Amino acid sequence: MSGGGGSRSAAVAGCAVAATLALIAVPVTTASGGGAPESPRSAGPQPRGASVRFASSGENSEIRKTIPIATRKWGKKRVAMTIPPARLPTLHQGDVLRTTGEIQLSTTCVDFNAVRCIGRRYSFSPQEDARIVLASRRGATGGHHAMPIAQSKSLRCHQPLPNRNHHCVLVFPPTGTKISHPGLLPCRLNDCRLNLVVEADNPHARPGQVVLVGADRPNGTVRQDKGRLSATILHGAIESKRLRTAHRRSRAVPIAPSGKRGRRVIYSQRLNQLHKGDVLEAAATHLVTIASLRYPAFVGTDMILARGPRAVSSAGIPRQVATGNGDLTEQNGFNCTHGPSAYRSPCRTRKAGAVRIVRNVQRDGRPVPLWVNVVAAGAPKGAVPRHGDRMRVLPRGGLVIRRFRAG
Repeated sequence: MSGGGGSRSAAVAGCAVAATLALIAVPVTTASGGGAPESPRSAGPQPRGASVRFASSGENSEIRKTIPIATRKWGKKRVAMTIPPARLPTLHQGDVLRTTGEIQLSTTCVDFNAVRCIGRRYSFSPQEDARIVLASRRGATGGHHAMPIAQSKSLRCHQPLPNRNHHCVLVFPPTGTKISHPGLLPCRLNDCRLNLVVEADNPHARPGQVVLVGADRPNGTVRQDKGRLSATILHGAIESKRLRTAHRRSRAVPIAPSGKRGRRVIYSQRLNQLHKGDVLEAAATHLVTIASLRYPAFVGTDMILARGPRAVSSAGIPRQVATGNGDLTEQNGFNCTHGPSAYRSPCRTRKAGAVRIVRNVQRDGRPVPLWVNVVAAGAPKGAVPRHGDRMRVLPRGGLVIRRFRAG
């Protein structure tokens, strides 16, 4: 887990070299060249003083439902989410662009002729990768029109039963890119976009075999709103405060048929004196074991802004106090298995997201605290749970928050 606290520079000789260097996620990278800097691309007048600006791909961020499985890595990469220029604030030389994101991909067609099968059946486990690129076009995935700035962890999402993961989540912890030489970027500063690019591959893949961006429903449709892409742009001297907790609020998560009635707060961090314009950036991990269960279990997790340390939804916070209705991430997850898979018990969940405070958090004119809560739920897979079934939360995890405030 990374809180994005440090900083360093990486030299980039051009878009092709940038694409290579950016595969290593570092707290701050620099788009710079080996020689004299090129002329900055027009971005309009510089902001006066320090500023913190924010953008998000928003609700239902996914812009496509399927990704074809290629026979080689990055052979059929696609843009799955985007923040267009109309949403992404104009960049300026010297800005630091910080990104976070998550995307859930799902394998499909494990059962022959199943109604929920989408595409062509397969029994292999596809490798899945994702990266965030700064781009000039909506569909740009690389080349002269896109420059990678963040890379997620690569996963082989296990398909065969009984250790099928079904869903796999690719997570981008907070990563910063310093805009040092705008002339080397693939886009004009006032016309850049962020694209989240996804690929799936396996040497045995055949045409028509896909992974889903989201999850499959029993009726053969795709359920989405399982991920989000966020950007924070820092200009000038920004006040930054880092908070961390590893205190477990819950030591166990009950197994519930729907996965909803058993929601529990794993980690919680109190935030005081939140002001309009503050940006909260969070990253978390938690670890659960299903050793006491006789079946695999779905582990679903989200991060929310809440009114108390045990609240499992954002419903109680003041109305319209934050972007995304107070949700830093969407709820997503995977099947935790007993046998070998990408998520074998004990199973680690990673989360990363951000939110902007859009008005002062007050009651009767006085500041009131809010909490960032990491909330988890469990559901049985292929079995009827017994009364008292639960996943145990292990101590190796935590929540890190950075609060950015201008001036």
